[in-house]
Amino acid sequence: MSKSSVGHKKRPKASSPNTQTSPSDLYLNSLAPSGRRPMGIRLNHCAHILGHRGSTDSYDWAKLTFEQVHLVRTQLIAMEYSVNTTNMTIAAIRGVVKAAFNLGQMSADDMLRINAIRPLKGSTSSRKGRCLPRNELQQLIQACSRRPSKAQQLRDHALLLVGAGSGLRCAELCALQAEDIHLSEERLVVENGKGRKQRQLFLAPKLVDALQGWMEYRGHQPGPVFRRILRDNIVSESGLTASGVTHALKTLQQLANTPPFTPHDLRRTFITDLLEQGVDINTVRQLAGHSDVSTTIRYDKRDEAWQKQASQNIRL
Repeated sequence: MSKSSVGHKKRPKASSPNTQTSPSDLYLNSLAPSGRRPMGIRLNHCAHILGHRGSTDSYDWAKLTFEQVHLVRTQLIAMEYSVNTTNMTIAAIRGVVKAAFNLGQMSADDMLRINAIRPLKGSTSSRKGRCLPRNELQQLIQACSRRPSKAQQLRDHALLLVGAGSGLRCAELCALQAEDIHLSEERLVVENGKGRKQRQLFLAPKLVDALQGWMEYRGHQPGPVFRRILRDNIVSESGLTASGVTHALKTLQQLANTPPFTPHDLRRTFITDLLEQGVDINTVRQLAGHSDVSTTIRYDKRDEAWQKQASQNIRL
């Protein structure tokens, strides 16, 4: 052994910062598949507000400060984002900050200071979104037959009815698999809902018929239920994305010449319809896949006319 090697053991090379686990990746991967995309969008928006123009995982979340998070909150309020969107962004920041702490990249003091920033409070009356009335839904259903191809007609008919008749979130519509649908039992199963929760929904006869027609055309092979339609009426193997669902429903809205609506408005329609039928709020909560009744209440879009009728029907 040479003299120069005695007592001089090689030290392991320090890992490059680029090889460290990203707190954003750790946080997003801890979420259910349906929640990763919306929370990733919120983190990306947050990073952009702070002047970062790269990818979300390239931002140094471990150096996030109380002042920066407070700036993000202030900017979102100034840009008139909804209470829900602002609070979802704050929740995403808290999640990534906790991940940075667990990775040993952030101190407990810094994490606690950031967590001290409270979410916004707001009344349900200021919340956006609407419930589609029955006549409007009927117009949209009729518009399905005016789609140019048979595949689009059957798919969009099933997509519209599943959205309004089962209250699935847009991400859950995209994630719905052939094996999740049990038409002989008139039910479907949401395997990976928000918060990784599973729930079961029973289907109305018209919804079963719509799904049956689409599945017979699509084929009963495994994979996403709602798929892209290619040229020559060919059904792709790739499923619809959130933007694909939005585009399909917007096309129906334009064909029907009805007011604009979002995929989430179909969920609001489902929940409001159950409440109008007198279904108790806890059952509605379970069907919607909510953890707390207070969340379900925010989807209640019963209007003033309904309230007036309910009040005047009180037995005295």
